Amino acid sequence: MTLHSATFTPMGALPERPRGDTASVIDQLLRSFTDLDAARAEGEPDAGADRRRALPPGAKLPLWRVKKIERFIVANLDRALSLETLASQVHLSCSHFARACKNTLGLTPRQLVLRHRIERAQALLRDTAIPLSQIALICGFADHAHFSRQFRQEVDATPLDWRRRNRAASN
Repeated sequence: MTLHSATFTPMGALPERPRGDTASVIDQLLRSFTDLDAARAEGEPDAGADRRRALPPGAKLPLWRVKKIERFIVANLDRALSLETLASQVHLSCSHFARACKNTLGLTPRQLVLRHRIERAQALLRDTAIPLSQIALICGFADHAHFSRQFRQEVDATPLDWRRRNRAASN
C-alpha cells in the first residue's frame, strides 16, 4: 500500500484554501461562522472548549464531610496540611473540595486551617504559660515570626499583647 500525496492529508493540516473570487470566499467564511454559531446554540461545545463539567455554583459540602474535615484539621494542626491531604480525607478532587469548602464555610481550605491554628493558639496563650515559640510549633506554624505575623493579621494584636490582655481579664 502506497500513499499518494494527493490523497494523504496529515493530521492537523489546514483544509484546502477556497478558490474563486473574493466575494465567494467571504460568503464561504460567513457560512462557516454561522454554522459554528448554530452548533453552539444547540449545546455542542466547540473543538477547543474545556469539556469538564463544572461544579454547580452553589455546590456545598454535606455536614458529615464538614465535620470529618474539621476533626482531621484539629487532630493534625502540628503537621503541614496541604490541599491534596484535606481533599483526600473527604474523597474529593482538590478543585471540587476547594470550591465546595468556600461555598459551604465561606473560607478557603487554607483560611480554614489558619483559623483553627489561631483558635488553638489563643486557647494556649490564655490558659498556659508556654513560651510563644513553643505555641508556634504546637499550632503548626513554621517559626515564631511566622506565627506572630499570621496572628497579627488575623487578630490585630501580637500574640504577647493578646496574652497580656486576655490573661488579665480572666484572672
